Amino acid sequence: MRCPSRALKLAVPLALALSTLAGAGSPADSLAATPAPRAGGKSTRPVIPPAEVKLTPAVIGGPGVQVAMPPVGLSLEYPLMAEDLGTGGCPPPALVSELQALGSPPLALAGASQDMTVPAGAVASPANSWETSTLYSLPASFWSQLHCLLSAAGDPLTVGLNLKTAEPSWAAAMVAGAQSAATHGLAFSLGNEPDLYYLPNYSSLDKPQAGEESAAVNLYLQLATNLQQAVAGAPVVGPELARPAHWQQALPRIIEALHEQTVGVHLYPLSTCATPKAVTVGGLLSAYAADAPHSLSWVVADANAARVPAIISEANSASCGGEAGVSDSPASAVWAVRFVLTALKTGFQEVRFHFSGDPYDPFIVRGEEVVSRPLDSALVALNQWLPVGSALHTVAGVRGLVATGVQATAGKTLLILDNEGEQAQQLVLRGAHTVRIEVLTATRAGLHSEELSSPTDRIKLLVQKNSVLAVTP
Repeated sequence: MRCPSRALKLAVPLALALSTLAGAGSPADSLAATPAPRAGGKSTRPVIPPAEVKLTPAVIGGPGVQVAMPPVGLSLEYPLMAEDLGTGGCPPPALVSELQALGSPPLALAGASQDMTVPAGAVASPANSWETSTLYSLPASFWSQLHCLLSAAGDPLTVGLNLKTAEPSWAAAMVAGAQSAATHGLAFSLGNEPDLYYLPNYSSLDKPQAGEESAAVNLYLQLATNLQQAVAGAPVVGPELARPAHWQQALPRIIEALHEQTVGVHLYPLSTCATPKAVTVGGLLSAYAADAPHSLSWVVADANAARVPAIISEANSASCGGEAGVSDSPASAVWAVRFVLTALKTGFQEVRFHFSGDPYDPFIVRGEEVVSRPLDSALVALNQWLPVGSALHTVAGVRGLVATGVQATAGKTLLILDNEGEQAQQLVLRGAHTVRIEVLTATRAGLHSEELSSPTDRIKLLVQKNSVLAVTP
């Protein structure tokens, strides 16, 4: 059974996230933070009325960004996926339920293990060389178990192929296994982070050598072209770059040469690779971490020029596995909403969150149970708030808050309000007698919901700092 602590099943008051003051006839400035008068005189500070939003279709105006793909997907390392599938013929029912709760998002087998994974039986045991001893052989039951999972959960599948070894027979066996497992669509990626293949250490990332990019790109294209024969015309996602800027000049050439149907790159706003101390809750909640996808707007432009979609095919709070106390904290959920909204508004059509058995994993499979972490709440919420076919609109003029309107295909509207400031923000919702509020906050795990009502069309609340609210009339 699913873990009873699932975020969407919690019925907890929102006391830590917002203070509701619904009522009739209260003046707008009754919510203003008015200081006490000075002794012997009146306060010299002005009374600031709360921000107001009118919940009518008119709140969504101007050009919108279409949601053409599920906004959130998953990216898992091969050994972790094999472990989560369990030992039975089919995976734990709790894992199926988890994927269904997430909206059956795209599921990718990827990460560092991609370039170490070989089909079952491909390597002799014991290994006869150091190179083969570092390879990961899939369990014999892997593809049949995965087929059972995908048949029940309905997720489309992307399978990463080992490019470092680039053994054609191994690639052909992996493709055949993937074809036997996929039930709702199948794509492939050719290698993982090829821009890092020949870098001896992370310190060299900022010191590219003369001709390094051209030589690395040429070798990558040569190897990837060989693997394409095994893929046999199936859709290709890539090039799965770790630091896209290093191959910026070459990206259009790569897209054209590999006939990629989806441009996929990786992005982590923070990194524990050098020192975990650099990853903090404050850093995760900073504008830098939230707005990181803006730095890759040129990737979207290259994809648009090739008339294919661009996605962030691997992401999470911090590279190298994340940091305990930060990546698994409630702040990770607030960051994820900000990051995905920025990505979509930049032009990326999807963000796939990575699992590697580390602190940044959104959930953990323990035997027959799925244990949710705070980040999971954000992924569930995003795929519910941003259904395929809806449109995102930036709503201007909501003082102190970042506002995004979502217009669904059925004409329904949803308003996402984000308080990035250092103070709680007073807000009046107008135009509806009853609203449903869903809240993610950096100080409390889970997605909390509440229905608010007022006999008038004025519903008053206090949006705490570093919290995200979704309002549905």
